[in-house]
Amino acid sequence: MAEVPGEEMRRTDARAWLEAEAPISPLGREFLAYWHDKCPLPEAGGGFPARADIAPEDILRLLPYIFMLDVVEEGGTQDFRFRLVGTAIVEIEGEHTGRRLSEMFPDREAYRVLWQQYHDAAAGKVWVRHETLHWQGRDHLHYEVILAPLQDEAGDVTMLIGIAHAPAG
Repeated sequence: MAEVPGEEMRRTDARAWLEAEAPISPLGREFLAYWHDKCPLPEAGGGFPARADIAPEDILRLLPYIFMLDVVEEGGTQDFRFRLVGTAIVEIEGEHTGRRLSEMFPDREAYRVLWQQYHDAAAGKVWVRHETLHWQGRDHLHYEVILAPLQDEAGDVTMLIGIAHAPAG
């Protein structure tokens, strides 16, 4: 089901919620439970997990749906570069590894909900987005995207980790 070259995919019906308010699929809840389990305890300073805290062998079932991005600050503008994209995401959307969000969605106003989710995750908020993916001549697909921050040794959010999938039902 990977994106066919020349075949454009549209994203519509985007809605986003903070984690506490969101309808979340079972796979999304599994991802968030893992991420929360990796958050440092308040007595250890709190904050968010670091990239080194994420152990692929602990989340084998989730790996095909996981993606990671670097938070990139250049000239006062924030962007996001895909570092890793799971195989199930690649099958649906095509390969994004190494690409920037601004390259994929240059019209920030047309994709306002998507961009806001990335910016807010970089500011330390966990967001859940639901949207519909459309291709010409193919069935549409309901999609859930969850983004969460990862911090560096100084406590700055320098990466994001997320899950993207088509929930069953």
